[in-house]
This record gives sequence, C-alpha cells and structure tokens, in this order.
Amino acid sequence: MKRQSGNRFIKFAVAALIWVAGIWYFTSDDGGSEAAVGSFVTKPVDTGSISRSVTASGSVRPLITVDIGSQLSGQVAEMYADYNDEVEENQLLARIDPQTFATRVKQTEAELAVARANVTIQEAAIMRAKAQLREAERTLARQKDLEKRGNVSVSALDSAETAYASAQADIVSTQAQLENAKATVVQREAALDQAKIDLDRTEIRSPIKGTVIARSVDVGQTVAASLQAPVLFQLAQDLSEIQVEADVDEADIGSVQSGYRVSFSVDAFPDRTFDGTVKQIRLAPVEEANVVTYTVVISARNPGKVLLPGMTANVEIFTGEKHDVLRVANEALRFKPSVIPAEILNEPPRVVSGRNNQFIERFKAELELTDAQAEALQAEFSKMREQAMAGRQSGGGIGMGPPPANGTNDRLQARQRMEAALDKVMKDILTDEQWAKYEAGKSARANVRRVKLWVLGADSKLDLVDVFLGLSDDDHTEVIRGLDAGAKVVVREERPRG
Repeated sequence: MKRQSGNRFIKFAVAALIWVAGIWYFTSDDGGSEAAVGSFVTKPVDTGSISRSVTASGSVRPLITVDIGSQLSGQVAEMYADYNDEVEENQLLARIDPQTFATRVKQTEAELAVARANVTIQEAAIMRAKAQLREAERTLARQKDLEKRGNVSVSALDSAETAYASAQADIVSTQAQLENAKATVVQREAALDQAKIDLDRTEIRSPIKGTVIARSVDVGQTVAASLQAPVLFQLAQDLSEIQVEADVDEADIGSVQSGYRVSFSVDAFPDRTFDGTVKQIRLAPVEEANVVTYTVVISARNPGKVLLPGMTANVEIFTGEKHDVLRVANEALRFKPSVIPAEILNEPPRVVSGRNNQFIERFKAELELTDAQAEALQAEFSKMREQAMAGRQSGGGIGMGPPPANGTNDRLQARQRMEAALDKVMKDILTDEQWAKYEAGKSARANVRRVKLWVLGADSKLDLVDVFLGLSDDDHTEVIRGLDAGAKVVVREERPRG
C-alpha cells in the first residue's frame, strides 16, 4: 500500500509540473511586450567618410622603356655605358668594330669615282661623234654637188650618205651611253650613302634621356643582326614618374574608371603608401587558369626614385569616396526583429504630390533651376502623374502602351519607361550646362536604393522607416534621406536569458 501511495504522489507531482509549465507557455506574451522583444542594441546615424575600393596586385613599370639594339652584325669593340648609368639623348653607349664598314665606304667611294670618270669619257665620245657627224655632212654635200655636174659616181654618193647616217646613229648611241654613265653615278652615290650609314650605325647611341636598366653584351661579344635586331641595352625614361600595371578581376572592373584615386604599397616599404591615378583600362582580357582579369594602368610619382621596375605593388583603387555625409552602420541593413510590433504593420499611404515636390526641390538645388524652370517641371510632373494613373487604370504602364507580357519584368520596364520620360522632360527644360550636370548625376542616382530600417524611438518602441541609401563600404552606407543625425538605428536584438 505504501508503494502505491508513493507512486500516486509522484504522478501527481509530474502532472502539476506539466500544468504549471503549460500555464507559463500559453500565458507568455510574444506580441510586442518588452520582455518578449528583449533589448535592442542601436548605433546612431553619424557623419563621416565612406570609401569603396577594389584591391589588386601589379608590377611597377617605367613610363617608357626603350630596347636599344643593333642593325648590324659584328663584334662589340667598346662599351661606354653600364647598369644604372644616367645617359643623355644621343650619348654614345657602345661601338661595333667599324673596320669592315670603313673599308666598304672606301670601296664605294672608288666605285663612285670610276662612274664619274665614265661620264666624262661618254661626254668626250659625244663630242667626237658630233665632229664626225659634221664631217659626214660636209662630205655628203660635196658628193651631191659633184653628182649634179656628173663628176662623181653613184656609188661614191651612196657611200657618203651611208657615212652621214652612221654618224647620226653614233650620236644617239653615245648620248644613251652618257645617260647610263650618269645613272651609274647616282647608283654609286646611293651605295656610298648606305655604306656611310652603316659606318655610323656602328656607334650605338641613346635615343632618349634615361637610365640604363639592362645591358646584354660585353666587349668582344659578337652580335648577329639577321631577322631580328639583338637588344644591347634597355633604357627607362625618367624614373621619377612610374606606372603600375595592375590585374583587376572581371567582377570588379566594371566599377573602375579612368581618373580614380589609387593607393598602393610595395614589399620593400611596407609602412609607406604611394598615391596614383588610374590612367588607362586596357580592353584586352588576360585569361589564366580560367580566371579573367583586365590590366589597369596607374600613373604615379616616384619621389627619390625609390620604386624600382619590377616591384610588386599591392593596389587599392578607390571607386567611390564621400566625406562629411550621413552614414548608417551596415549591421542595421541586415537586422530584422524576431517579433514585429503591431503598431507599425500598416504603413501610411504614399503621397505622390509630396514626393514630386521633393524631387523638384532637389533638382532645383542640384541643377540651379530658375523659378520658371521649376514651374515647368512641376507641370510636367503633374502630367506624368496623370498618365501613370490612367495607365494603371487601363492596365498599361504610365500611359505608354500595354504592359509587358512577363510579369516579373513589369517594375523594371516601368522604371525604364519613366526614366526615359523624365530624360525627355529634363532635356526640353534644362540648358546645355544644366543638362550636363543632370547627365553626370544620373549614375549617382542609379546607385540610390530604398530600404526599410528599424529605428528605436523616444518611447523605446520600434519604428520602420523608409531610407534612401547611396555609397557603401565595408562598415557604413551613406544615408541620402530618411534619417537625421543621431537617430538610433537598431543593429541587433539581445534576447533575455533564462
């Protein structure tokens, strides 16, 4: 009997515990009380700087690198420059043995002298031929006179005519030989010029002012210039200015533009930062191991010439920078409360006219609109609003035709049509200078996004606030409008323990 009473007591106690637990569970309020919601950790909206960047690596290169080679084959006889030497333009760097080329100059000079003497010979031959022609002409005239008087035979007259014709032919032949001799003189002069050029090319001179960064030959070495000129020296022009060729990943290249600020460091000076500017984005892709990168050329100063060609640079390209702007911690963008307070479930209705006024005031300030332009813009916005309302009632988009067939693209296409309509309105109202400012600001406006953030009000209750955000970095995001400095934005929720 005692064992049965003990068992009954245990069963009663267990049932009582279950009953108490059920009361606690079903009477606990998770509908928004402070105990259920717990405590919220907030961070204030503050003013500061935001910088977004892309990281990459690259190599330090001279702005201009010149490979100096030889167009001639021969043995290097003398060297006048070495590694790290500063050289001037046209300075002698090396000399190839000139004996063979000097001999060739002498040979062509002799050939030219022979050709000129031949011209003189041909000119004398023309003079002799002309004299013979005159003699043949006189003989023919005498023979014709005697033939009229019957004192000469027909054969003698024929011989005189043949001699005259032969003398004329000799004139033509000697003139052609003279022209040939003159052409030979021109040919020999060209050969002499080429021989002198080759002799001059035995002297290897610097085409620019710069620094010798590489030397490939020594005295006594033979260079062979056949299909490709051998490189003897490599010069870097003015190492006080350098460039960095950075490899930027294809996922990041879209945000990089010419003129962006760059900061980089090298392993030789880990505690020192160098500044540069994006100079060029090369369009040719570089693919290696299925990874596509693009070469971004960065120009930078090289104070003290401490940056040496070939150094590896760790590059940070700033793709967006803003200072003294309102910003919110990125943690707030990811926060969602475990329980949504009932008082903010219903959002207030959207006031279109009020938003239009905000747009106009913003454009008026940014573009320096006149009162007349602002009034015209207000009238156009009213028309666009009426068209949008009519389009919704008819099932179309802002009065510009039927809606797209694919419902998932409705909002995107409607936004594109509205942007096109806005561009047309602004183009008609703005001056050329104002339109240029408007176009420049379109990319910034395209990056504006609208989100809802949780803010802890003065009554310790949560409010859901529409906020327009802009530039973002790893820690903060720019607040364009929707929040004021000091607003307590919720970043996480701490549930009570126990």
